Amino acid sequence: MKKIPAIAVFICFFYCTASAQQTFPQLLKETPGWEFERFTLPPGFAPGFPYKGVEELLFSPGMFKKDSVDYFSYSFAAQLNNTANMQEEDIKNYLLVYFKGLCSGTAKDRKLVIDTSAISVSIEKNKNAAVNETIYNATLDVFGVFADGAPVRLNSEIKVLPNADVNKTYLVFIASPQAKTEKIWQELYNIRDNFKMLPL
Repeated sequence: MKKIPAIAVFICFFYCTASAQQTFPQLLKETPGWEFERFTLPPGFAPGFPYKGVEELLFSPGMFKKDSVDYFSYSFAAQLNNTANMQEEDIKNYLLVYFKGLCSGTAKDRKLVIDTSAISVSIEKNKNAAVNETIYNATLDVFGVFADGAPVRLNSEIKVLPNADVNKTYLVFIASPQAKTEKIWQELYNIRDNFKMLPL
């Protein structure tokens, strides 16, 4: 029986749960070799998710390959409507609801057994960020539900960009199991640096 590539499973999953797909990025810049996806918020996989808006994602070439150096390395940018700003606890809850829903729904779809109570997020403000920037460092214990379902510890950073003029907040999330000294992080930082808000 022919195996379905993990990326196909991922795209199919979001296609079925999203209400407004687009094939071109508006927030993130296209990156050669990286897969792109866009869907509306709240996502279908997390019914308790409290925010409305849109999310764009870029997946590294090895995102779904367990033996790849850039396994589970990706970025997403979220535009959250009617949200003036987000504090540390808001970011933590955002990630918990999001990843519990994502892991639970995908594991069920792929017939994997995981314990979602083991999903956790630790977060702290990045003290090395520029004065005019709000960035959080976070460690996420999740599951590799697009591979074998084994536990994965993600190192991540979340940049928060409020836009009070239009009552929106943008989040730019970058993550990888790799240490931040590894090459993949230069690519992730480049993606974050190329983020742009939608015009008013």
